Amino acid sequence: MTTAQPAPPAAALDVDPFTALAVHFGMLLGVSDFQVLAANPRGKAALHQAWLHGRGVVWGFPVSVAEEVPELVVGAGLAVDGLGREVATGSPMCLDVHAWLGAPDETSAPFDARLVVRHEACLSRPVPSIQQGYAGSDRSPAYSRILEMARLELKPYTSRPPDDRAEAFPALRRYVRDGLLPEGADHRDTRLAEFREVLARHVATLRPPGHAPDAQAESTKLFPEDEPGEVLLADLPGMRVVKVADRKWRLEAPVVDLSVRRTHMPTWMLSELLAELLDRGSTGSGRCASDAGGPRVRRIRVAGTRVTVEFRGRVVEATVWDSLGLYPFDQDGGWGEHVPPAGTRFDDDGTDSTIAFDLPEPAAPVTYRLVLSGTGAKPLAGLVNGQPVPLAGLVGDPPASRAQGRDVARRLVIRPAEPLAPEQPTESGGPS
Repeated sequence: MTTAQPAPPAAALDVDPFTALAVHFGMLLGVSDFQVLAANPRGKAALHQAWLHGRGVVWGFPVSVAEEVPELVVGAGLAVDGLGREVATGSPMCLDVHAWLGAPDETSAPFDARLVVRHEACLSRPVPSIQQGYAGSDRSPAYSRILEMARLELKPYTSRPPDDRAEAFPALRRYVRDGLLPEGADHRDTRLAEFREVLARHVATLRPPGHAPDAQAESTKLFPEDEPGEVLLADLPGMRVVKVADRKWRLEAPVVDLSVRRTHMPTWMLSELLAELLDRGSTGSGRCASDAGGPRVRRIRVAGTRVTVEFRGRVVEATVWDSLGLYPFDQDGGWGEHVPPAGTRFDDDGTDSTIAFDLPEPAAPVTYRLVLSGTGAKPLAGLVNGQPVPLAGLVGDPPASRAQGRDVARRLVIRPAEPLAPEQPTESGGPS
C-alpha cells in the first residue's frame, strides 16, 4: 500500500497571520521580508477558513469507478482542509487500487476503505540560483513557483469509523434537539438566552491542539487540527480488485457513499433556507406567514405544590382552564387521567397575564406532564384586534398563525413537603 509522502520543506507555504511587514523609504528587502509579506494574508485567510468554515467540499469531487481499469476516478473539485487551505484540482484524478494493494496476482478479498483528498504542494519553474554570501551562480536547483494541488489517498478500516460531524458542538446539539441544558448551565427566561449561554460555554472550551494539556511539540497553535487536515470524499465498503484476464483487472465498488463527506454551502443559500423556515411551506406568493401575535409562555415556576405560569401578552381567562392538562405518571399504569388544578388564580396587569394553581400534596415524588394547548378545538387564546389568537408556544419559538398555535409541555416533579423539625422542650422557671 502507498503511504503519504510529505511535501519538500522548500514547498511549505508559510502562514503567519499575526506578523506583518513594516516598510519604510529606502529599506532593502530580502527573502525573509517577502516571506513575511506572503505569509501574513495567507495565514489570515487560512485561519478564517479553518475556524469559521471548517474542512469540507465546496464543489465537485464526484467519485466513480473506471470501467476498463481498476481505478477510482475523482472529478474536478474544490475543498477546504482542516488547516484552512484550498485543495483543488481542475481535471479528473485517478487512483490505481490494484497498485495500491501491492499489485496482487489474484482477485483480492473484499475490503472497506475511505477515500480522502489532502493538500499537497510542489516546486516548479527552475531558475538560476545564487547562494547566500556567494556572488556567482550556483548549479544547485532553485525554483520560483510553488504549485498547490490535491492528492488522493485510501484509508482502509475494519470497523466503520464514527461520524465526526455528530460529535461537533455536542452540548449545542443536545440543547437544540432535546432541549437539554449542560451541567452547570442556568435556566433562563427565554430559549434564546439559554442558547447563547450554551454556545458561549462550548466556544470557551475550544482550542488548537497545541494548546491542549497533552500537546505534542509539533502540534499547531493556530488551527483546529494538525496535519494532514484531509477531507473525506467517500466511503467505499466491500471493494475488491477482480482479475478478468491475464494482466487485466477490474475494480468492483458496490457502494460509493458520498453522504459521509462534509460539504459547504454558499451563505446566500443559508439565508434562503432560513426564509424557507419562516415561510413554513407556503408557495411564497401569498401573505407572509409572520407571527400572529398570540400569547407566549415566558416562564413556569414550581414552589412546593404551587405552580405559576407567566405569559408574555394577555390571555383570555375563560380559555385557560379548559386548555390546561395535568397528567400524573405511574410506573405501573403509565400516564393517568387529568388532575383538575386547585386554588386557581388569574392575574392580568394590562400587559401580561399570570396563572397559578395547586397540585395535591403527594406522599412520594410525583411526575406530572403539564400541557398548555395552543392547538386543538379549544386552545388557550389571547386577543389581537378583538379576535382570538391561540397560544404561540414559548418565548423564542418560531412564528405561529391565527389558525395554528403551539402547545407548551413541561415536566413537573412535585415532592412531599419536608416534615418540620420537632420543637425542643425548654425548661420553665427562673432564678429563685
